[in-house]
Amino acid sequence: MPAMKNLVLAVALCLDNGVPPAALAADAAPTVTIENAFSPDGGAEALVLKVIDSAASTIRLAAYSFSSPHVVEALLRARQRGVDVRVLADTRRNARKNSRAALDRLVGAGIPTRLISRYALHHDKYIVADGVTVQNGSFNYTADAATANSENVLVVWNSERLAQSYLAHWENRWASGIDYARRPAAALAPRP
Repeated sequence: MPAMKNLVLAVALCLDNGVPPAALAADAAPTVTIENAFSPDGGAEALVLKVIDSAASTIRLAAYSFSSPHVVEALLRARQRGVDVRVLADTRRNARKNSRAALDRLVGAGIPTRLISRYALHHDKYIVADGVTVQNGSFNYTADAATANSENVLVVWNSERLAQSYLAHWENRWASGIDYARRPAAALAPRP
């Protein structure tokens, strides 16, 4: 029964993201696996951290809201392991002090970080790890997402085709972003 549940989740994920189910089947070697978790019981954050901690070469993170100390620490550990980490976040949503502090830590550690304001909201919330694993869901990278909100996380491990679709989207948004370290002062002015 778990195999059927995973297949149904994979097909739903593909359809929701414009990837034909055949694309998943094309690389559906036995190593493609799916995990999911929910918050606020801590399971969602633990799964996000598992993805970050598993990365060996690259992490591309797209965030709407970014302030989680646990996610920051995991990204810093990845950077120390030699993983090429890059973070993209919504400009307006990350004007708060705790978000700026989190982003400052990343930049201070040499992690390229950009803000994007091209859209009404940069509402993406996903990670592409090593070009083969995708973490997606409603989970914002915040403490509240882990401890207070009802959130979900879905991870598709070892699906290069799906990961490449997300990576192309991420790279498109990255090209539209501005470097956090060189942002205009007004870009992160506190909200009224």
